[in-house]
Amino acid sequence: MRLPRIVIDSRESASGIPELLEERGIYVQRRLLDVADYVVGQYAIERKTVHDFISSLYSGRLFDQAQRITQAYSKFLLIVEGDIQEAFVELKNPRAYWGALLTLALGFDFKIFYTFSIDETVDLLSLLARRGGTSGLSGRPLIVKKPRITSTKEWQLLVLGSLPTIGPVLAEKLLRSFGSLHNIFTASRIELAVSGGIGESRAQKVFDLIRAEYKRKVPKQTKLA
Repeated sequence: MRLPRIVIDSRESASGIPELLEERGIYVQRRLLDVADYVVGQYAIERKTVHDFISSLYSGRLFDQAQRITQAYSKFLLIVEGDIQEAFVELKNPRAYWGALLTLALGFDFKIFYTFSIDETVDLLSLLARRGGTSGLSGRPLIVKKPRITSTKEWQLLVLGSLPTIGPVLAEKLLRSFGSLHNIFTASRIELAVSGGIGESRAQKVFDLIRAEYKRKVPKQTKLA
């Protein structure tokens, strides 16, 4: 009898989740994954604590992760672990939270699950692994290393989408406004903010990164005795 299988990013080992899954009869394969924390069949799964989830929403880091996952996998889930209501009370700008959440759900088609504890997360993951026959999850998990790019447009969106806080929607918007990557990379901060319509904060981050000098590591010279 083949055991349900989950591939887990080796950096998730500290959470204790791999051991708990094994106690539930799940075959755990530890690997260093390029994207996602878990892979179950055709599904890529990202797990975040509530505080990390909210922090990454506001910083834009989660959108960068979402883009990389959606370029590599066709099906993806996000597990948010902890008391979301307790964290929500502390938010200074709830509208920004809802806006970011809508972008994640609608722009990236992420399915979001909320769990209160690690035990609930393990229950969800183990159930997903066991649903193989009826949900198309059976067989060897799909591990994707690089998205397959076949057109100039996809390359343009991939390059632009790798910039901080720029997802596929904003990448498309910028390319339509400026016409090429060259025009975007040579635009001023004001042009990015106004003509590109991405706002001053995003424009500043993109502008600074494009013009930042590459700091090459210089090997230390050993002193001769």
